[in-house]
Amino acid sequence: MPGGGRRRASLPETIGAWLRVWTPPRDVAVPPVPVRRLLAGAAVLALVAAGAAALLVPRIDASKQRTAASDARERAERQTARRARTIAEQRSRRLVVAGLRPAPGAPAGERVAARRALVARAEREITTDARRRAAAGELRGRPGATDCEPYPPRDPPPERDLAARGGVYNCLVAIRAIEATETNVEGRLGYPFRAVLDFRAFAVVWCKTNPVPGERVVPDPRTVVELPRACRAG
Repeated sequence: MPGGGRRRASLPETIGAWLRVWTPPRDVAVPPVPVRRLLAGAAVLALVAAGAAALLVPRIDASKQRTAASDARERAERQTARRARTIAEQRSRRLVVAGLRPAPGAPAGERVAARRALVARAEREITTDARRRAAAGELRGRPGATDCEPYPPRDPPPERDLAARGGVYNCLVAIRAIEATETNVEGRLGYPFRAVLDFRAFAVVWCKTNPVPGERVVPDPRTVVELPRACRAG
């Protein structure tokens, strides 16, 4: 017991008195706050913290850099794979249907009928191609009939304009019909293709197209894969 019959405060009591959250009775002696020791301890802790930071911060920064580099490599690999897949999907096919070509000097009606037959043949060939792709797992759903429209729209369409030597068509392979409702118009969901018809050689070239998903999206030119030249409109 300290002098005067007073007992020394326990550690919790001492800390409580220093923090002014506990008032010691008169018979309890509380030692003064060891300011110098606390300051010295704080200085030591600061030095330790500074040393630890000097060791850890570069390692943390290096780890962040490695993670960023790894993420960048993964994005580049995904982009490369996606580009290769798109190029493969958009590869062109060509078919010559010489049997549909009208004889030289055939009347206009026969020539127009032959051109319309070539458009219909292109639609059937694209449907067959889409079904082969679906069987191979490249497309989802069950491809149905294909419908081709002139691109850009024009009147008369190229197959009816005997002055036109060829025509470009945007085609849709139907997958599912959309029924008309109070808020939606009737339509179809499907896969887009591009067909280029040559009315002199009676040949057709077609490619699957992969438009940029989403409306009002400005694509990154570095990621856009153009159609093969044989399927371009101009």
